[in-house]
Amino acid sequence: MDFLLQQHIEKQLSSQLSKNLNFEWQPVGGGSINITYKISAKNYNYFVKINNKAVFENGFKEEVLGLQFLKANGAITPKIIIEGTYSNKIYLVLSWIESSLETTHFWENFAIQLANLHQNKALKFGLNHHNFMGELHQKNTFFNDFTPFFIENRLKPQVKLAFDSGLLQTKEVQLFESLYKQLPSIFPNEKPSAIHGDLWSGNFIATANNKAVFIDPAVYYGYREVDLAMSLLFGGFSKLFHTTYNEVYPLEKGFNNRKDLYNLYPLLIHLNLFGKSYLQSIRTIVSQF
Repeated sequence: MDFLLQQHIEKQLSSQLSKNLNFEWQPVGGGSINITYKISAKNYNYFVKINNKAVFENGFKEEVLGLQFLKANGAITPKIIIEGTYSNKIYLVLSWIESSLETTHFWENFAIQLANLHQNKALKFGLNHHNFMGELHQKNTFFNDFTPFFIENRLKPQVKLAFDSGLLQTKEVQLFESLYKQLPSIFPNEKPSAIHGDLWSGNFIATANNKAVFIDPAVYYGYREVDLAMSLLFGGFSKLFHTTYNEVYPLEKGFNNRKDLYNLYPLLIHLNLFGKSYLQSIRTIVSQF
């Protein structure tokens, strides 16, 4: 830990609290992109994430906007304490959320919370600013229809990145080109919903009051099925979560036939970030269409 950065963050917090406190720093798990800590002093507890400015040139501003987007649409999020830059480092301080066991009641509540988020609609697919999925740039240019939005803003940029780096070959790019032509007849016709955008099991926290706190967003207005598909990709969600969601806000028929198509995007992200172990899953999906 950079001592000067640590001093800077502590000074910012002490100034905000109008108290000079001695903080303890404890490393915690927080994904594969950022360095993360729990910092504590007396009854004050915070979560801090740190990275190099070269990774996110705007600092954590897009994440702040994403958390504000979720909160404005009724979701529970950590409180934003400080977002800033020091030297070549960027940092984000959030309220500390104590995690608890994922009970039956929690999964039911979480499904209802997500359905309520998805009830917030927009006229177009996209967002008024671009953001990130992991550490990769995520385009949110507005489109009237989901299919061109998904192709131009989600699949094509990641396919190009993978092809340029040698992770995808020409034959696989051709499979994607064939898929693009079929998507208009596959996707349902729904209005754009406010979505989390990166809803895997590491991006929520179960609390003692059986509510879900949403973290690490990649938000935009898209098909709500994107969130449900992502929740199935890497596991970690109770079957009760999906059953309850479908009771509260039923999905269009055929979701199970579409979910893999939505998950091509996070799989391509993982291919570009972590390498060829994700390639076979991508090939299997695109070769079905």
